[in-house]
Amino acid sequence: MEITRWLRFGKNKANANASGPESLEGLDEESQFELSHVGPYEIVAPIGSGGMGTVYKAIDRSRDMTIAIKVLDRRYDMDKRRRKRDYLGREILIAASLNHPNIIKMHKEIVVQEDRHGHQRRCLLMEYIDGHNLKKHIVDRDLTMKQMSDICTKLSHGLDFLHQHGIVHRDIKPGNFLFSRDGTQVKIVDFGLSKSNTSWRTRWMRESGGTRLYMSPEQLQKKSLDARSDIFSFGITMYELFTGRHPCNASDTRLIQRQIMDPNYKFEPPSKYNSDIPSKLDKIILKALRRKIDSRYQSVTELLLDLSRVAESRI
Repeated sequence: MEITRWLRFGKNKANANASGPESLEGLDEESQFELSHVGPYEIVAPIGSGGMGTVYKAIDRSRDMTIAIKVLDRRYDMDKRRRKRDYLGREILIAASLNHPNIIKMHKEIVVQEDRHGHQRRCLLMEYIDGHNLKKHIVDRDLTMKQMSDICTKLSHGLDFLHQHGIVHRDIKPGNFLFSRDGTQVKIVDFGLSKSNTSWRTRWMRESGGTRLYMSPEQLQKKSLDARSDIFSFGITMYELFTGRHPCNASDTRLIQRQIMDPNYKFEPPSKYNSDIPSKLDKIILKALRRKIDSRYQSVTELLLDLSRVAESRI
């Protein structure tokens, strides 16, 4: 990793009207206007906010270059226990070395910027994707069966690439799949919770974190995770993409977690909610959602093979 750079804070010029991959709900005025520049990059607008920080659109006007900048929530820098987990350093360590068309590209450095309160904030520079996330298509129901199948295939290739490199993402969900504005590119993002088998920095991590609505039974139970946990989370994502709804029918997160873990709760075939779904695709999604880890797909490579067979049948 390159040497961390220390930069000065300037007057903020952020625009709060931008839209992006994550929801801006919960972004108060303070978080929207906490920075103005990171190095040569001028903060243009907040893109979105997650549990670990805020992502901004930024421009280097001298080079006409647009990037995205993740600013880790100040709690992770000011709280020694949180800082010890080094989420941003882990994200760079894992993602910056990856080169795949369906995985976000990251710069190999952390930039430290002083915010308007005089606090040193760590910033991660990454490729800017100018579109939306997968949640939009789930809500809008605006894709054909072939388009949805193609998206699942592309994302499976990216996920398989991660797993082939010993990386478990641990937060697979629609919000972490970003599209370019023209819809031709789709990328896996957000590696702050990922775990790499080859990294000494992450071996000590507990199996916490993630988004509970998309967690595998073993992740909810805080057991050791491998690639098959990501496959379960991807199964939920595919179910939502093709049907517009979560495979669990409970009304709140706590009850949904129970249904995910409950072997007596049966996931309905996706075709019950979308009659265009062929039986072969029903089987793929339900196999990804098997609670018994040894009965689930053992690799995304296997899942990809089955997806290709469905694609060949011209859904």
